[in-house]
Amino acid sequence: MTDVMAGAEPFFMQGKGPAVLVLHGFTGSTQSMRYLGEELHRRFGFTVSGPRLKGHGTSPDDMETTGYLDWLASAEEALHHLAGQGKKVFVTGLSMGGTITLNLAARFPNIVAGIVPINAAAGIFDGAIAELISDGAAPKRVPGIGSDIKAEGVEELAYREVPVACLRQVHVLIAATESLLRKITCPTLAIHSREDHVVPSANGKRIAQEVSSNDVRLLWLNNSFHVATLDNDKDLIVERCGRFISEIAGSQSS
Repeated sequence: MTDVMAGAEPFFMQGKGPAVLVLHGFTGSTQSMRYLGEELHRRFGFTVSGPRLKGHGTSPDDMETTGYLDWLASAEEALHHLAGQGKKVFVTGLSMGGTITLNLAARFPNIVAGIVPINAAAGIFDGAIAELISDGAAPKRVPGIGSDIKAEGVEELAYREVPVACLRQVHVLIAATESLLRKITCPTLAIHSREDHVVPSANGKRIAQEVSSNDVRLLWLNNSFHVATLDNDKDLIVERCGRFISEIAGSQSS
């Protein structure tokens, strides 16, 4: 059995309101989403589930045995568990977790009531990673991409090195999800940092422009980098995310 890193464990908090699935990013862990999840539960009373995506929060060796279908399956299992409680289910996620959020909304429109993708990847990059994953002679591992955080002294619990095979897998996921954006009809609050060194801010605009929902909102973060859920704007994210979910859940009940 693979050991899970301290702080990377999945979490679940039962509440009385809507249910929220919170998804961490590529090579990251539930640590990046725990504050958001705990505060959505404490301040708004939501039921919150934070699954650990397969191959994450353990080791790069373990991650290398997984691919995008495994990561999707981890999220889908948690989604269906929440739906089984008979609650309205909302999904939010950071980075690749935001990409999976979009993917779930497109594929499970009868389950997902609304989404909040945060610094989500929707296909716009500077080309460097595309060159890397297209190179048959690329190294097996490259330096990690975690802890792009503006606040001093804050670190993300993420791998220090990334399997290139998994980089290829995440780009398949991103490309597939980009093609599904038009299928998203649920209310959408896209949140993106203006200065993001991992996923360019143009991705936030693309999401807002491409989804088919009649209720699309775009919130810019001015004081955070990529891992915004641990950064200076983390409480703004909690507040806006919580208000959005409360509003949509209330309007759908009326």
